[in-house]
Amino acid sequence: MTRDPSSVLSVSGYPHEHIMASTDASVLFLLLCFLYPYTSFQFTPVANYTTTEWNPQPIPNNYLATLYTPSWVPNMKKKLVNYNRNLRPGFGGPPLLVKMSLDVVSIDHISAVDLDFTICILLRQYWKDERLAFTGTNESISLDGRLVEYLWVPDTFFPNSKFSFLHNVTMANRLLRLWPDGSIVYGQRVTVIAECNMDLRKYPLDKQNCSLHLESYGYTTDDMIYKWLKGDDSVRGLQNLQVAQFRVKNHRTKEMIVTYETGAYPHVAFSFRLTREVAYIFLQMYVPSTLLVMISWVSFWINKDSPPARVSLGITTVLAQTTFVTSARASLPKISYIKAVDVYLLMCFFFVFAALGEYAIVSFESTRRKRKAAKKEKEIQTQREREIAQRAAFVDQIFQVHPDEKLPELQMTSTEPEEEQSWSTKEGSSSGISEETKARRMARIRAKVARIQKVSLHDIEDVDNIDRYSRIIFPSTFVFCAVLYWTVYLLKM
Repeated sequence: MTRDPSSVLSVSGYPHEHIMASTDASVLFLLLCFLYPYTSFQFTPVANYTTTEWNPQPIPNNYLATLYTPSWVPNMKKKLVNYNRNLRPGFGGPPLLVKMSLDVVSIDHISAVDLDFTICILLRQYWKDERLAFTGTNESISLDGRLVEYLWVPDTFFPNSKFSFLHNVTMANRLLRLWPDGSIVYGQRVTVIAECNMDLRKYPLDKQNCSLHLESYGYTTDDMIYKWLKGDDSVRGLQNLQVAQFRVKNHRTKEMIVTYETGAYPHVAFSFRLTREVAYIFLQMYVPSTLLVMISWVSFWINKDSPPARVSLGITTVLAQTTFVTSARASLPKISYIKAVDVYLLMCFFFVFAALGEYAIVSFESTRRKRKAAKKEKEIQTQREREIAQRAAFVDQIFQVHPDEKLPELQMTSTEPEEEQSWSTKEGSSSGISEETKARRMARIRAKVARIQKVSLHDIEDVDNIDRYSRIIFPSTFVFCAVLYWTVYLLKM
């Protein structure tokens, strides 16, 4: 027994809505039955869905007939029946002229390490194939890009490319347009990683010229000629590009013929000028290196008798500067010549190392002069002991020569900080030694002691003067070298 749908819906309390739903379902069913013979849809379960790479197959008989319904559209199938895609247009005649134009979509990466750049372009090639000419309209027609598989196209490649590929999402990014006289425009979206021979002697104040080259792989100039469509105006999009660390300047195009062992081949190229933005590298390398040099000058204000503080500061700045030099070389290719950034970093390294060397000189001189002063002090002490011994012998001589005479009163006068004593008698010398002779001896001793003490103090002051002079000489010399550096390299720009 079958169940009446109306009874089911009426039980739910919606008889009117049930009638309308039944009517709509009936109309939809009749429409599907009417369209079924004209449809080729097949519903496939998701589990059975597989992806396969598209391979060109012979054009079906009804492909173009169903595609082009207007009466003036030519029957492309008939055109392609006797079409030989392996022969260029005008085979056996004069060389085919192929013109080029392109739009630059982006320049994603410019590498100074790998000496290359990544560019995405919309490449268009124009040529004329009279085998595809048609009549009935003056307008062009846009064809499915997959039809390229059945047509002859130029074998253009990029000679300076390291790697390149065509974009295939969501389908192969290809454009094919045909004019009544057989003129064709064929467009592709291509990403190319191309070589760029950079001269980094002025890095980071450098300007680079990078170029993209296009050439025929198999056709010589006897079969094909390449030209730009509108000269320099054939390349568009560079003016609006935003490239990291660079500004894109003017570009130019050129046409040439390159010769290999197998013959002469048509070749076109366009080049563009890149000016590096210095701000990033300035903040990354120049500013930290300059600050390290300034930090190294702090040691000139630290007491020379504090070796741990001055040595640790000097070694830290030297190691930090070494790290900057190493990182700068790691971000650039291993080239034999010296770059501008190397000159500045090495200059900063020299000043940092010189600040550490300055303390080594101060410490060495201070130690040497202290030893010299100690040696002179020892000489003074020896001289004092010798003088005391001489005076003792003099007193003994007095007692031995005049034992019954009254001893003269001796008076000691201290005239030096070390209490250098001078002896004088209130009475004349009874030993035959004149007062003048004794005075001369004492004057010589006092002068020698004063001279030795003066030299010792002067030595200490000289060591301190090394730091005082360094506080002026180091900053002024560094500023002079920095001004000279920027003047030379900015003038070279």
